[in-house]
Amino acid sequence: MKIMTWSRPTSPVGASPVIVSEYVLNELGIFVKREKRMPKKAKFTALTGFRVGYAAVPGTDYRAAPLDRNAILWHKITRIQAAGESCLTISGNRQDTINLCFDPDNREAVREYIKTMRQQHPIVRAADYDAAAWLCWRDDDDWGDPQLPLTEMVALELETERFIEPEILAETTLIGVRETPASQESPKSQAFTVPNDRPKFCHNCGETLALDGNFCPHCGSPIQPD
Repeated sequence: MKIMTWSRPTSPVGASPVIVSEYVLNELGIFVKREKRMPKKAKFTALTGFRVGYAAVPGTDYRAAPLDRNAILWHKITRIQAAGESCLTISGNRQDTINLCFDPDNREAVREYIKTMRQQHPIVRAADYDAAAWLCWRDDDDWGDPQLPLTEMVALELETERFIEPEILAETTLIGVRETPASQESPKSQAFTVPNDRPKFCHNCGETLALDGNFCPHCGSPIQPD
């Protein structure tokens, strides 16, 4: 499928600095890069911006500083939950989350893209070197050129060889998650569905379980199929 990419302010209205998130959805997974932005003419950035990492962006009226970035590959996504009208909370690996926010007009296009890609990339619960490499990318202190578009950052990572520490690799193991074989059914009918053998009650505490997620929201125990 064609890459989807866009940028969107994701900080509360009126907050300063403004947080702008850049997203990429491609054949691998979901990627996000966040940066802080301050107007060039603001007193703080005009006097001290260069001291705290705010670099002037040519052709614009703001300075920007890198904040963080993250990636979750399709086969490591464990949960997708609505977060308001124009955001989804994507969970994956052992404990990663990405808040994926978009214009309301693009809501259905984004959801259909995610449904299709998840159907094409079933969950793999075992430790995964590809997913672990993106955890290293997430944790890098040196981004090279932080003003590079996220698509270029992703392309550079694909050309990078990494030594994966055992503890990083362990973060990609999905505890309590069933692997699901690829299905021939349509993406629309497969994505965001619940396995037929999912229990209605937690085997540990007996409380009623939600329709999605891999851990009991009451006691935190992994959900085991009946």
